[in-house]
Amino acid sequence: MAMQLPTLPDSGPLLTELRFVSPMDRDDAIQEAWLAYLEGRDPARAVATFAQRLRRERQRTLVSSSVTELV
Repeated sequence: MAMQLPTLPDSGPLLTELRFVSPMDRDDAIQEAWLAYLEGRDPARAVATFAQRLRRERQRTLVSSSVTELV
């Protein structure tokens, strides 16, 4: 079941940020957008922060596994 985006007067920035989220993480990003919307925060900014957090976490995992292989 596909998640629905929050109804916003200007959803352009949110849709732009969702383009940078991988398809397998898109449902989680939409949940982040909903949570931000319900809390009165900017959903597009919440999705951007979520995507950045995922990228950093995956980069750390990639680097740490490479270092483990060298040892």
